[in-house]
Amino acid sequence: MDQTLRESLVALPCEPGVYLMKDVRGAIIYVGKAKSLKPRVNSYFMQKNQTSKTAALVAEIRDFSVILVQTEVEALLLERTLIKHHQPRYNILLRDDKEYPFLRVDFKAAWPRIEKVRRRKDDGATYLGPYGNPGFLRLLLDAAHRIFPLIRCSSHEFASAKRPCNYYHMKLCLAPCTLPVERDVYLSMIENALAFLQGKGRDVAQSLKAKMLSAADREDYEAATVYRDQLIAFESVSEKQAVMNIGVDNADFIGYAANDRYVSFQVMMVRDSRLIGTDAFLVEAGAHDAISAGIALTEFLLQYYDGRTPPTSIYLPVTLEDSEDAGNLASALTFEKHDPEGGIDRPDKPRKRIAILVPQRGPKRDLIETALKNAGFALAEADRRSERKRVELEILQEKLRLPVFPRRIECIDISNIQGTAIVASNVCFIDGKPSKEHYRHYSLTDESTTGPDDFGSIKAVVLRRLARAQRDGDAPDLLIIDGGKGQLNAALEAAREHGGSAPMIVGLAKSRVEKDRFTGRIIDTSAPKRSFERVFVPEGDDPIPLTPGSSEYRLMTHIRDEAHRFAITHHRKKRSKILQGSTLEKIPGIGKTLRQRLIRDFGGMDGLRRASLEELRAVKGLREEAAVALFSHLQSET
Repeated sequence: MDQTLRESLVALPCEPGVYLMKDVRGAIIYVGKAKSLKPRVNSYFMQKNQTSKTAALVAEIRDFSVILVQTEVEALLLERTLIKHHQPRYNILLRDDKEYPFLRVDFKAAWPRIEKVRRRKDDGATYLGPYGNPGFLRLLLDAAHRIFPLIRCSSHEFASAKRPCNYYHMKLCLAPCTLPVERDVYLSMIENALAFLQGKGRDVAQSLKAKMLSAADREDYEAATVYRDQLIAFESVSEKQAVMNIGVDNADFIGYAANDRYVSFQVMMVRDSRLIGTDAFLVEAGAHDAISAGIALTEFLLQYYDGRTPPTSIYLPVTLEDSEDAGNLASALTFEKHDPEGGIDRPDKPRKRIAILVPQRGPKRDLIETALKNAGFALAEADRRSERKRVELEILQEKLRLPVFPRRIECIDISNIQGTAIVASNVCFIDGKPSKEHYRHYSLTDESTTGPDDFGSIKAVVLRRLARAQRDGDAPDLLIIDGGKGQLNAALEAAREHGGSAPMIVGLAKSRVEKDRFTGRIIDTSAPKRSFERVFVPEGDDPIPLTPGSSEYRLMTHIRDEAHRFAITHHRKKRSKILQGSTLEKIPGIGKTLRQRLIRDFGGMDGLRRASLEELRAVKGLREEAAVALFSHLQSET
């Protein structure tokens, strides 16, 4: 430990707060909270108390900072905010914004709909989730759509509809796209659907019954029929959910299991005395003291209920560190987020008081044991899959004669059409699985690549990737180039120019139709024989064939195909922008600024094509003759 770090430890106050551990590059690698900062932070550097995980964390710490707060509850809330913002790799992370789906409803839209999305944005919409169990989410959405006749089609389909679709005739949609429907009635239906999705079934039934009776009293029998059908559908769905006699009406039961690699959480949700479903999360283990169950559960609950409304009771399998910790956690979960800008969460919007309990016997303990069993099963399955991936990577290492175990594999692919919008993709697989936060795109528009030169493009991308690896210390164990010997030689030339250490680089060439080596003709045109996929290595004249169906074939082609998909997706977006720009700027009087305004105001080329001449004339800066010319041009394209 250097002198500066030692002095910082001595200067720590004995007050509540949050500490942020940093590595040599200043990146935050761990965030924790403490009721007394000085003894807690100092405990990390006591050799006799260190576990292997703590030792790995401490070995990377070069600096730390602290934020003092007034109370332990405020420390908990600030810890949650900082973990979510910085995503430190040594914390237990629910990567819900990347992996787990949300349900979204935008009440600002004329006709809101329930959408499944992958990211929660600060756009004023209402979000439910994230949902760790996609199967459960599908069942939940299906049930909501069977009960409530909500819009299911896209905005484009809704706007272009000429007549009601089949969902209307099946009484599964009110068809506001073509039929007169009161917006207030539809919004009320959306609100009931959200309540149902949140497990407030009893409230939904009472609301539907009251609205049905009210409509009947007003002699609005059409509306009463709609509410009656919803009530019947709701009761039909509810009958399939067993009522649980466990003495609790609204609660979550949490299961937990952990090993050195993963932490598994299982949430069993009881609403209106019914088990409405489960939520499962499997996350990589952080570097906490042997993954203390109490600490892991605290971190999980803070992140899990961020954006969710907690139930009145939360049942855990074990106690937290002490009763005071449980009280602080309950207080933290009792309050809603105050500052959506990412500042400190402050407890000034109280919810109903939450109880955090540990049942010891009876039906509540039985439900906890069920949650524990499911969490343990998910953990065992993850271990089994990890072991299988490890064996596959060992086979690949042996097959390609790699000098190191290929834990991190990356693949580079170039995409262009006639030299336009040249882009490259760099995808990353860690332990045989895609690591999408490490995917990168490269736009090749500088003088290092002129025209459709694959070799020059590969050389430029590899040089940039090696420079980043030297800067960030994230070099892959194996770098795959999509292509044969020529593409591999371009990558190796880049490695020589870069100097220093470089990863093992190989080329993966697609299978090809075999031809006669002397005439160059296909040997059998009626049933052409194809070669195997081939791997070109630096120190070999002959490529290494990959047997179709083998584990190394599946892994290598999966990585290559993923790189190709990622490159093509980016290429299409970039080419689309180029084509949009060239289409509009061919019109006299339309330059870059006006083109951007048109695309923005009409939401893209499709919106422009639907625009009337009057709407185009109203665009600021677009002259009469340019508007007419643009309208004529767009109409000729449709």
